[in-house]
Amino acid sequence: MILTGSTPPGEKTKTQFTDGDSLVAIQRSDAFEFAAFATLPMVNIQRGLYDKALVLVPLGVLAAGVLAFAVFILTRQQLTLISTLKVALKRREFSMVYQPIVDLQSGRWLGAEALVRWHRPAGETVPPDIFIKAAEDAGFIQDITAQVMEMVGRDATQFFKRHRDFHIAINLSSADLESPTTISALARLAAQTGAGNGNLLVEATERGFLEAEVVRDTLQQIRSMGIQVAIDDFGTGYSSLSYLEDFELDSLKIDKSFVDTLGKDSATSQVVPHIIEIAKSLKLIMIAEGVETEDQAQYLRDRGVQLAQGWLFARPMSFAALNKRLGA
Repeated sequence: MILTGSTPPGEKTKTQFTDGDSLVAIQRSDAFEFAAFATLPMVNIQRGLYDKALVLVPLGVLAAGVLAFAVFILTRQQLTLISTLKVALKRREFSMVYQPIVDLQSGRWLGAEALVRWHRPAGETVPPDIFIKAAEDAGFIQDITAQVMEMVGRDATQFFKRHRDFHIAINLSSADLESPTTISALARLAAQTGAGNGNLLVEATERGFLEAEVVRDTLQQIRSMGIQVAIDDFGTGYSSLSYLEDFELDSLKIDKSFVDTLGKDSATSQVVPHIIEIAKSLKLIMIAEGVETEDQAQYLRDRGVQLAQGWLFARPMSFAALNKRLGA
Protein backbone atom coordinates (compact mmCIF):
# COMPACT_ATOMS: atom_id res chain seq x y z
CA MET A 1 0.00 0.00 0.00
CA ILE A 2 1.43 3.43 -1.00
CA LEU A 3 0.00 6.69 0.33
CA THR A 4 1.02 10.29 -0.14
CA GLY A 5 0.76 13.10 2.31
CA SER A 6 2.64 15.97 3.86
CA THR A 7 6.43 15.66 4.17
CA PRO A 8 7.77 13.97 7.24
CA PRO A 9 9.21 16.24 9.89
CA GLY A 10 12.93 16.79 10.33
CA GLU A 11 15.72 16.80 7.78
CA LYS A 12 15.76 13.11 6.84
CA THR A 13 14.91 12.24 3.25
CA LYS A 14 13.94 8.68 4.12
CA THR A 15 13.26 6.54 7.18
CA GLN A 16 11.69 3.24 8.16
CA PHE A 17 10.27 1.79 11.36
CA THR A 18 7.84 -0.85 12.63
CA ASP A 19 4.71 -0.26 14.62
CA GLY A 20 4.51 -3.88 15.71
CA ASP A 21 2.11 -5.05 13.00
CA SER A 22 3.69 -3.49 9.91
CA LEU A 23 6.99 -2.25 8.54
CA VAL A 24 6.64 1.39 7.50
CA ALA A 25 8.97 3.15 5.05
CA ILE A 26 8.84 6.88 4.25
CA GLN A 27 10.67 8.54 1.34
CA ARG A 28 10.66 12.35 0.95
CA SER A 29 10.56 13.78 -2.56
CA ASP A 30 13.59 15.81 -3.60
CA ALA A 31 11.54 18.01 -5.91
CA PHE A 32 8.07 18.40 -4.32
CA GLU A 33 6.56 19.04 -0.91
CA PHE A 34 5.24 15.53 -0.29
CA ALA A 35 6.47 12.13 0.79
CA ALA A 36 5.61 8.56 -0.14
CA PHE A 37 4.59 6.05 2.52
CA ALA A 38 4.74 2.26 2.13
CA THR A 39 3.67 -0.40 4.61
CA LEU A 40 4.13 -4.14 4.62
CA PRO A 41 2.56 -6.46 7.20
CA MET A 42 5.21 -8.02 9.43
CA VAL A 43 3.62 -11.42 8.98
CA ASN A 44 4.45 -11.28 5.25
CA ILE A 45 8.08 -10.40 6.01
CA GLN A 46 8.37 -13.16 8.55
CA ARG A 47 6.83 -15.65 6.14
CA GLY A 48 9.32 -14.62 3.46
CA LEU A 49 12.23 -14.96 5.84
CA TYR A 50 10.96 -18.34 6.95
CA ASP A 51 10.67 -19.55 3.34
CA LYS A 52 14.23 -18.39 2.58
CA ALA A 53 15.51 -19.97 5.77
CA LEU A 54 14.01 -23.30 4.70
CA VAL A 55 16.31 -23.15 1.66
CA LEU A 56 19.39 -21.35 3.00
CA VAL A 57 19.83 -23.08 6.35
CA PRO A 58 20.05 -26.62 4.89
CA LEU A 59 22.40 -25.31 2.20
CA GLY A 60 24.57 -23.69 4.87
CA VAL A 61 24.63 -26.86 6.94
CA LEU A 62 25.53 -28.89 3.83
CA ALA A 63 28.31 -26.46 2.85
CA ALA A 64 29.72 -26.51 6.37
CA GLY A 65 29.62 -30.30 6.35
CA VAL A 66 31.45 -30.49 3.00
CA LEU A 67 34.08 -28.02 4.20
CA ALA A 68 34.58 -29.90 7.46
CA PHE A 69 34.90 -33.18 5.59
CA ALA A 70 37.45 -31.66 3.18
CA VAL A 71 39.50 -30.31 6.09
CA PHE A 72 39.33 -33.72 7.77
CA ILE A 73 40.50 -35.52 4.61
CA LEU A 74 43.34 -33.07 4.00
CA THR A 75 44.46 -33.24 7.62
CA ARG A 76 44.35 -37.04 7.60
CA GLN A 77 46.32 -37.14 4.33
CA GLN A 78 48.91 -34.77 5.76
CA LEU A 79 49.26 -36.82 8.93
CA THR A 80 49.47 -40.00 6.87
CA LEU A 81 52.16 -38.46 4.65
CA ILE A 82 54.16 -37.33 7.69
CA SER A 83 54.00 -40.77 9.31
CA THR A 84 54.91 -42.40 5.99
CA LEU A 85 57.86 -39.99 5.66
CA LYS A 86 59.11 -41.14 9.05
CA VAL A 87 59.03 -44.75 7.90
CA ALA A 88 60.69 -43.85 4.57
CA LEU A 89 63.56 -42.14 6.36
CA LYS A 90 64.06 -45.15 8.59
CA ARG A 91 63.90 -47.58 5.65
CA ARG A 92 65.98 -45.29 3.39
CA GLU A 93 63.47 -45.33 0.56
CA PHE A 94 65.02 -42.25 -1.08
CA SER A 95 67.31 -42.36 -4.11
CA MET A 96 69.22 -39.92 -6.27
CA VAL A 97 69.15 -38.86 -9.90
CA TYR A 98 71.40 -36.27 -11.54
CA GLN A 99 70.37 -33.73 -14.18
CA PRO A 100 73.25 -32.41 -16.31
CA ILE A 101 74.04 -28.70 -16.48
CA VAL A 102 75.48 -27.64 -19.83
CA ASP A 103 77.50 -24.78 -21.28
CA LEU A 104 75.05 -22.99 -23.58
CA GLN A 105 77.77 -22.03 -26.04
CA SER A 106 79.54 -25.36 -26.42
CA GLY A 107 76.92 -27.83 -25.22
CA ARG A 108 79.53 -29.41 -22.94
CA TRP A 109 78.36 -30.96 -19.67
CA LEU A 110 79.93 -28.93 -16.85
CA GLY A 111 77.91 -30.14 -13.88
CA ALA A 112 74.81 -31.87 -12.58
CA GLU A 113 72.14 -31.13 -10.00
CA ALA A 114 71.57 -33.92 -7.48
CA LEU A 115 67.81 -34.51 -7.18
CA VAL A 116 66.21 -36.67 -4.51
CA ARG A 117 63.42 -39.10 -5.45
CA TRP A 118 61.03 -41.14 -3.34
CA HIS A 119 59.81 -44.50 -4.62
CA ARG A 120 57.58 -46.49 -2.26
CA PRO A 121 58.11 -50.26 -1.91
CA ALA A 122 54.76 -50.92 -3.66
CA GLY A 123 55.96 -48.95 -6.71
CA GLU A 124 54.30 -45.62 -5.97
CA THR A 125 56.37 -42.51 -6.71
CA VAL A 126 55.77 -39.46 -4.51
CA PRO A 127 56.49 -36.17 -6.34
CA PRO A 128 59.30 -34.06 -4.81
CA ASP A 129 57.17 -30.93 -4.56
CA ILE A 130 54.82 -32.84 -2.25
CA PHE A 131 57.21 -34.68 0.04
CA ILE A 132 59.80 -31.88 0.29
CA LYS A 133 57.14 -29.40 1.44
CA ALA A 134 55.73 -31.96 3.90
CA ALA A 135 59.23 -32.67 5.24
CA GLU A 136 59.89 -28.95 5.74
CA ASP A 137 56.58 -28.47 7.56
CA ALA A 138 57.13 -31.54 9.76
CA GLY A 139 60.76 -30.71 10.58
CA PHE A 140 62.23 -33.71 8.69
CA ILE A 141 63.98 -31.83 5.90
CA GLN A 142 67.41 -31.93 7.55
CA ASP A 143 67.11 -35.71 7.83
CA ILE A 144 66.45 -35.90 4.08
CA THR A 145 69.39 -33.57 3.35
CA ALA A 146 71.66 -35.77 5.48
CA GLN A 147 70.65 -38.85 3.49
CA VAL A 148 71.11 -36.94 0.23
CA MET A 149 74.69 -36.05 1.18
CA GLU A 150 75.37 -39.67 2.14
CA MET A 151 74.03 -40.94 -1.20
CA VAL A 152 75.91 -38.34 -3.24
CA GLY A 153 79.09 -39.15 -1.31
CA ARG A 154 78.63 -42.83 -1.98
CA ASP A 155 77.86 -42.29 -5.68
CA ALA A 156 80.68 -39.83 -6.30
CA THR A 157 83.48 -41.24 -4.12
CA GLN A 158 86.70 -39.69 -5.45
CA PHE A 159 84.72 -38.63 -8.56
CA PHE A 160 86.39 -35.23 -8.80
CA LYS A 161 89.86 -36.77 -8.96
CA ARG A 162 88.83 -37.77 -12.49
CA HIS A 163 86.63 -34.78 -13.36
CA ARG A 164 88.30 -31.62 -12.11
CA ASP A 165 86.14 -29.28 -14.22
CA PHE A 166 82.79 -30.79 -13.23
CA HIS A 167 80.52 -29.79 -10.35
CA ILE A 168 77.65 -31.39 -8.45
CA ALA A 169 74.93 -29.16 -6.99
CA ILE A 170 73.04 -30.04 -3.81
CA ASN A 171 69.89 -28.32 -2.56
CA LEU A 172 69.81 -26.92 0.96
CA SER A 173 66.68 -25.86 2.84
CA SER A 174 66.36 -22.86 5.13
CA ALA A 175 66.67 -25.23 8.11
CA ASP A 176 69.96 -26.56 6.66
CA LEU A 177 71.32 -23.04 6.27
CA GLU A 178 70.49 -22.24 9.87
CA SER A 179 72.04 -25.44 11.28
CA PRO A 180 75.70 -25.66 12.38
CA THR A 181 75.79 -29.36 11.39
CA THR A 182 75.53 -28.43 7.70
CA ILE A 183 79.14 -27.20 7.58
CA SER A 184 80.58 -30.44 8.98
CA ALA A 185 78.36 -32.52 6.66
CA LEU A 186 79.59 -30.59 3.62
CA ALA A 187 83.20 -30.99 4.78
CA ARG A 188 82.72 -34.78 4.95
CA LEU A 189 81.14 -34.78 1.49
CA ALA A 190 84.00 -32.75 0.03
CA ALA A 191 86.57 -35.14 1.50
CA GLN A 192 84.69 -38.23 0.32
CA THR A 193 84.28 -36.99 -3.27
CA GLY A 194 87.77 -35.49 -3.52
CA ALA A 195 86.26 -32.10 -4.28
CA GLY A 196 88.45 -29.13 -5.07
CA ASN A 197 87.44 -25.49 -5.44
CA GLY A 198 84.17 -25.23 -7.35
CA ASN A 199 83.49 -28.96 -7.58
CA LEU A 200 80.61 -28.73 -5.12
CA LEU A 201 77.80 -26.18 -5.31
CA VAL A 202 74.92 -25.66 -2.92
CA GLU A 203 71.58 -24.25 -4.04
CA ALA A 204 69.21 -22.42 -1.71
CA THR A 205 65.88 -20.80 -2.51
CA GLU A 206 65.18 -17.17 -1.66
CA ARG A 207 63.11 -18.05 1.41
CA GLY A 208 66.19 -19.82 2.78
CA PHE A 209 67.85 -16.43 3.22
CA LEU A 210 65.21 -14.89 5.49
CA GLU A 211 67.27 -15.34 8.68
CA ALA A 212 69.90 -13.05 7.23
CA GLU A 213 72.46 -12.90 10.04
CA VAL A 214 72.63 -16.65 10.62
CA VAL A 215 72.59 -17.51 6.92
CA ARG A 216 75.26 -14.93 6.04
CA ASP A 217 77.70 -16.60 8.44
CA THR A 218 76.86 -20.06 7.10
CA LEU A 219 77.39 -18.97 3.51
CA GLN A 220 80.74 -17.42 4.36
CA GLN A 221 81.88 -20.69 5.92
CA ILE A 222 80.62 -22.70 2.94
CA ARG A 223 82.44 -20.50 0.44
CA SER A 224 85.62 -20.57 2.52
CA MET A 225 85.65 -24.36 1.94
CA GLY A 226 85.75 -23.83 -1.85
CA ILE A 227 82.05 -24.69 -2.25
CA GLN A 228 80.08 -22.34 -4.46
CA VAL A 229 76.64 -20.95 -3.59
CA ALA A 230 73.69 -20.43 -5.96
CA ILE A 231 70.35 -18.79 -5.30
CA ASP A 232 67.68 -21.11 -6.68
CA ASP A 233 64.25 -20.30 -8.18
CA PHE A 234 65.17 -16.63 -8.32
CA GLY A 235 62.24 -14.25 -8.81
CA THR A 236 59.63 -16.51 -7.20
CA GLY A 237 60.14 -15.22 -3.65
CA TYR A 238 61.23 -12.07 -1.87
CA SER A 239 64.60 -11.12 -3.33
CA SER A 240 65.57 -7.72 -4.61
CA LEU A 241 68.87 -6.32 -5.86
CA SER A 242 69.71 -4.79 -2.47
CA TYR A 243 68.74 -8.04 -0.74
CA LEU A 244 71.08 -10.10 -2.92
CA GLU A 245 73.96 -7.71 -2.32
CA ASP A 246 73.90 -8.69 1.36
CA PHE A 247 75.08 -12.24 0.62
CA GLU A 248 78.17 -13.78 -0.95
CA LEU A 249 76.86 -15.71 -3.96
CA ASP A 250 78.38 -17.27 -7.06
CA SER A 251 75.40 -18.20 -9.25
CA LEU A 252 71.80 -17.32 -9.90
CA LYS A 253 69.31 -19.87 -11.24
CA ILE A 254 66.49 -18.62 -13.46
CA ASP A 255 63.33 -20.51 -12.53
CA LYS A 256 61.62 -22.78 -15.07
CA SER A 257 58.35 -20.87 -14.68
CA PHE A 258 60.03 -17.82 -16.25
CA VAL A 259 61.91 -19.78 -18.92
CA ASP A 260 58.56 -21.26 -20.01
CA THR A 261 57.30 -17.75 -20.91
CA LEU A 262 60.10 -16.98 -23.38
CA GLY A 263 58.69 -16.21 -26.81
CA LYS A 264 55.15 -15.95 -25.44
CA ASP A 265 52.96 -12.90 -25.02
CA SER A 266 52.43 -13.17 -21.27
CA ALA A 267 52.66 -10.84 -18.29
CA THR A 268 55.81 -12.56 -17.01
CA SER A 269 57.62 -12.85 -20.35
CA GLN A 270 59.70 -9.75 -19.54
CA VAL A 271 60.91 -11.09 -16.18
CA VAL A 272 63.86 -13.03 -17.63
CA PRO A 273 65.57 -9.95 -19.17
CA HIS A 274 65.35 -8.19 -15.80
CA ILE A 275 66.78 -11.20 -13.96
CA ILE A 276 69.63 -11.39 -16.48
CA GLU A 277 70.46 -7.73 -15.89
CA ILE A 278 70.43 -8.23 -12.12
CA ALA A 279 72.77 -11.21 -12.41
CA LYS A 280 75.13 -9.27 -14.66
CA SER A 281 75.19 -6.31 -12.30
CA LEU A 282 76.18 -8.65 -9.44
CA LYS A 283 78.65 -10.56 -11.65
CA LEU A 284 76.87 -13.87 -11.00
CA ILE A 285 76.99 -16.92 -13.25
CA MET A 286 73.51 -17.59 -14.65
CA ILE A 287 71.93 -21.05 -14.86
CA ALA A 288 68.57 -21.36 -16.65
CA GLU A 289 66.31 -24.19 -15.46
CA GLY A 290 63.75 -26.16 -17.45
CA VAL A 291 65.01 -25.37 -20.95
CA GLU A 292 62.96 -27.52 -23.33
CA THR A 293 63.23 -25.91 -26.77
CA GLU A 294 66.06 -24.68 -28.96
CA ASP A 295 64.31 -21.30 -29.24
CA GLN A 296 64.55 -20.89 -25.46
CA ALA A 297 68.18 -21.93 -25.50
CA GLN A 298 69.01 -19.47 -28.28
CA TYR A 299 67.21 -16.62 -26.51
CA LEU A 300 69.24 -17.25 -23.35
CA ARG A 301 72.47 -17.77 -25.30
CA ASP A 302 72.03 -14.46 -27.14
CA ARG A 303 71.62 -12.60 -23.85
CA GLY A 304 74.71 -13.96 -22.18
CA VAL A 305 73.28 -16.73 -19.97
CA GLN A 306 76.16 -19.14 -19.49
CA LEU A 307 74.63 -22.41 -18.28
CA ALA A 308 71.35 -24.30 -18.57
CA GLN A 309 69.62 -27.52 -17.67
CA GLY A 310 66.44 -29.09 -19.00
CA TRP A 311 64.99 -31.83 -21.17
CA LEU A 312 66.42 -30.22 -24.31
CA PHE A 313 69.84 -31.38 -23.14
CA ALA A 314 69.21 -34.36 -20.84
CA ARG A 315 66.71 -35.73 -18.38
CA PRO A 316 67.66 -36.66 -14.81
CA MET A 317 69.62 -39.94 -14.80
CA SER A 318 71.37 -42.36 -12.51
CA PHE A 319 74.94 -41.64 -11.48
CA ALA A 320 76.07 -44.68 -13.47
CA ALA A 321 74.55 -43.18 -16.62
CA LEU A 322 76.16 -39.83 -15.89
CA ASN A 323 79.53 -41.48 -15.38
CA LYS A 324 79.18 -43.39 -18.62
CA ARG A 325 78.37 -40.23 -20.58
CA LEU A 326 81.40 -38.48 -19.09
CA GLY A 327 83.58 -41.38 -20.23
CA ALA A 328 84.49 -42.66 -16.75
